Amino acid sequence: MKLTHGSCLISTVLVLAACGDDGDLFEDGGGGSGGEGSVTTGAQMSTTSSSTSTNGAGGGPDDRIDPIEMGHAWTYDVEELGTFPACPSGSHTGEAVAESELGGKHAIEVTNLCANVMSSQYAVEGDVVFVYYQGTWILALDAPVEEGHTWTNGASTFTWHDEGTVTVPAGTFDDCWRATQNVAYEAYTIFCRGVGPVHWRSVDLSGNGFDAVLTAKNF
Repeated sequence: MKLTHGSCLISTVLVLAACGDDGDLFEDGGGGSGGEGSVTTGAQMSTTSSSTSTNGAGGGPDDRIDPIEMGHAWTYDVEELGTFPACPSGSHTGEAVAESELGGKHAIEVTNLCANVMSSQYAVEGDVVFVYYQGTWILALDAPVEEGHTWTNGASTFTWHDEGTVTVPAGTFDDCWRATQNVAYEAYTIFCRGVGPVHWRSVDLSGNGFDAVLTAKNF
């Protein structure tokens, strides 16, 4: 089993999921994977950004689907399923710890919610999120965030599905969306506007993977 940015869909900030050999990429609200040991391949870039999302740095409310900003942190109750040592059970936090200019984009480094996976570099443009992998930016999350919208990272495809209101240990959140990787096994991340990833789940056909739910955030 391999990992991608969060994610298998990398979600964005904490886009991370247990992935198969088809190159999944999940973003991560709090800790997507995408460095060494991940398999986020493909180079298709999105040219669309959400016109309704406001970057918190602009002074208005930050309602982006994955609001990755310096200092933001997401804590998860992680459960290792089957055998998946990259993501051991326990309470783990993904945090935005550094920023830089990288490959023509403003990059933010986010530590991984999977304790044994390296941190990743993310670039956020409205609702569109990229992860930096092997010297290039890979599309992790795409806009528009609406039912049925499908995109690719160059190796796998992903589709947005409306989840409405979602309750996790960290609270109850509205305007939530599930980014599902279109594969034979279960792989998805649920994002809520202004919060980021609240639920990660990826389980391969042998029952190996992880499940993580948001227990706290610091913003």
